[in-house]
Amino acid sequence: MQGCFLFPASLPSPLAFFPLNLLLLDKRFSSLFLAKDDPRTVHLLEVLKVQEGDEIDLAVRNGPKGKGIVSLPGEGAIKLEIRWLEPHPRDLHPVRLILGLARPQTCRKILEQASALGVERMAFFEAEKGEPSYAHSSLWQTHEWMERIDRGIEQSFSSFIPSCTVYSSLEETLVSEMTDRNPQKFALDNYESPEPLSAVGIERGSPVLLALGPERGWSAAERELLRSVNFEFRHLGERVLRLETAAVAALGIVLASYWREDSESW
Repeated sequence: MQGCFLFPASLPSPLAFFPLNLLLLDKRFSSLFLAKDDPRTVHLLEVLKVQEGDEIDLAVRNGPKGKGIVSLPGEGAIKLEIRWLEPHPRDLHPVRLILGLARPQTCRKILEQASALGVERMAFFEAEKGEPSYAHSSLWQTHEWMERIDRGIEQSFSSFIPSCTVYSSLEETLVSEMTDRNPQKFALDNYESPEPLSAVGIERGSPVLLALGPERGWSAAERELLRSVNFEFRHLGERVLRLETAAVAALGIVLASYWREDSESW
């Protein structure tokens, strides 16, 4: 898969029984009719158990939020009368997450959780120690990866969507993802890291590139490539973690600097 650029397109809300804090829409409507067999209808009626006159939260992808007033016209359908709110600031953080392709179920979790945490971009790559078939799974060959991102955004009560790309190698990833913003660059490694990620001073609000290898770790050539472009190797302690756990833990450490900045502006 040669630098296949992926960006969320128009999709309905994903699975009906996933916890839904906000309903994502493709564009602004003054009203919206949801048929009986729409997964969103199933979720609203059977999980949230909405009733006539209830108000639900919704948003346009990469746009404003709003309130939808529920009416039940019959035959199991829902109609929403929508009141749009004032535009709100883009709330994605300048963090790019680079990950070696792992088992599809692992990548599903990372897509959801990293999106919920507010990274601006994810870049997956076919690693030297990775399984080549992962890039050809249904997760990446269908729109499912978009649905997973949507889940994270809806769960986090946001509307801004991170972008996502799958690359054929770490080298191709770094060529494309190295920006002129002079980001801080960190790579997680259990074996060759001098200190934990938590011991590093993350400059408040600065862009960050955070790289994690595949489930079997970096190859020697990949480590050398990361060093050649000034990535700092760090670890998350002595325990061996699942990739999805390591990704969330590392993002929590990195994003703490943005959370501090946000809280001081309240």
